[in-house]
Amino acid sequence: MGMCLDTEDCRFQNLDKARFCAKCGIPTQGALLQGRYEIQDLIGKDSSTITLRATDRHEGLPVTVRALLPEKTSKEERDIFLQDAELAFALSSRINESGSIRVIDYGQDGPITFLVKSEVDTSMTEKHTAKRRMTVRVGSEIIQPAQLPYGDGESADDNILTELRPTIPKVSHQIPNGTPMEVPQQVSRQQLLDTDPSRQRRYGLEIPSVNVEGASTYGQAERKETSAAAQPGEMKGERDWLDEGDRAYELGNYEHAFSAYEAALENNAVSAEAWSGKGATLVHLGHVKEALLAYDQALSLRPNDPDLWNSRAHVLHELHRYDEEMYCYDQALALDPNYVFAWSGRGMTLVEQNRPEEALLAFDRALILDATQAVIWQAMSDTLYSLRRYEDALLAINRALDLDPDNAIMWDIKGNILRRMQSPDQALLLHEHATLLSPASAIVWFDKANDLRDLKRYAEALEDYDRAISLDQTLAGAWYNRGNVLAAMHLYEDALGSYDHALHYDAGLISAWYNKGSLLHELGRDEEALIAFDYALALDAHYSAAWNNKGLSLFALGHLEEALAAFDQATSFAPEEPDAWYNKAIVLEKLTRTEEALSCQERARNLEQQANI
Repeated sequence: MGMCLDTEDCRFQNLDKARFCAKCGIPTQGALLQGRYEIQDLIGKDSSTITLRATDRHEGLPVTVRALLPEKTSKEERDIFLQDAELAFALSSRINESGSIRVIDYGQDGPITFLVKSEVDTSMTEKHTAKRRMTVRVGSEIIQPAQLPYGDGESADDNILTELRPTIPKVSHQIPNGTPMEVPQQVSRQQLLDTDPSRQRRYGLEIPSVNVEGASTYGQAERKETSAAAQPGEMKGERDWLDEGDRAYELGNYEHAFSAYEAALENNAVSAEAWSGKGATLVHLGHVKEALLAYDQALSLRPNDPDLWNSRAHVLHELHRYDEEMYCYDQALALDPNYVFAWSGRGMTLVEQNRPEEALLAFDRALILDATQAVIWQAMSDTLYSLRRYEDALLAINRALDLDPDNAIMWDIKGNILRRMQSPDQALLLHEHATLLSPASAIVWFDKANDLRDLKRYAEALEDYDRAISLDQTLAGAWYNRGNVLAAMHLYEDALGSYDHALHYDAGLISAWYNKGSLLHELGRDEEALIAFDYALALDAHYSAAWNNKGLSLFALGHLEEALAAFDQATSFAPEEPDAWYNKAIVLEKLTRTEEALSCQERARNLEQQANI
């Protein structure tokens, strides 16, 4: 039995051969991450990350492993961490100065998402060609760099230069917009409407009823009877304006449909069907408030019609009057508890109100009544996905695909679920199938590119991002992920151009501003980098990584007081992050505030808890 390395908060006794703690998920002492990095001990912990001392057994060198706590971070946060680590990994390849801190590896192993940092040793440069991390180099006359642990007989070079350290954001709360790895293809309200038989019935059209025992087909016989009978005020042989309006509506000729319904109402002002048809047509013509008035008139004539209550609910949704919308669903279901599409519409609204658990109950009720509705299975899958219940989401989307096997969107969704379940190779096969079913869909090409990116097949990923953009040049997520792939390929100027396109279509994409600023700084274009960091900070003033890297650019430009102010902000928002404290120490040294500088460096060293301190 061996105790967990977290002897303060966990202290769980694990089996001798366990690689990860069975309680908190962190690596155990002696465990090998990816068969290479042997964990020695825990040297730091904060709310979401741990720092571990380890040995690179391939190179025989000491390294530091920073990992996310499995129980404290979400899948989305782990994806963002990996994407930021990948960028730092790519930029690290340009650094070989002794004393530089660089990211040499990153990835996932078991429950752990991690990156590996090491310090460049020029005596080992020819032997070890690890990737380097972006830094801005400054000399230090007073402060010596904190060293990673050395083996017996090894020592640090006392004259080694100290460098400013860039920050890798740890979790997504530092990046409110997150990293747009996916553009979710969620079921739309229009899809539900298009499968709702009442949508046709309430306009006087006839379609086959749902042949499921217990599921409601309320009012269809009544509508047929009403349509067949002469309405009050109509004379035999007159033009049937109501029927003409219904047919024009069915053909999508909404202007003509509106005129026909108006004519029908001139002949018969108390025709609930004509008011309902007018309301539906006004929605398509963009006159939503007028549509609500039309449905109110229809309901005044037929208050016990659940179809009309359901239709009124959809109009209220368009007006963002959600409480009234929910009341309409309640009325429809009070009149007909087995009204499938009132339950599904209610579920959609609950999702949009961030009430997913209640939404699942509504979808479940709808599917009990009619399990043949693929679009409702899709809506259930989307909701389960948002709750990170990926296995359940997979079951639901499989049911949808059983009913609609040629639906490219559903194949795409299934692929995204599998990617979230750490199976990008399987996801790729499904996204390839989706591109065959829907080759003109930008989203499916985008998601296929994301699989290739996760598999580090960057050149192929780039081709598919370009294909997605050729189909929809406004897809900001594709431009952004394309930029990250280009950065990973060390094509930094091209990456900057891709970030600019992403920001043109989504100026609120904070991670694109941050990555753009970091690349500009690495390329020595610090004035431009400052602009990018300021945009990021305007979106989130607590973004500590942006404050840190803004400090790097200010330092490079010689603005020491402003750089110090930036590092002050970084340390205030992320006091557990040693890099910002090191950077602050260097600036204080340059300002000849030696005592404060030494204090900051000591704090940084304490945070890292190096073995040689």
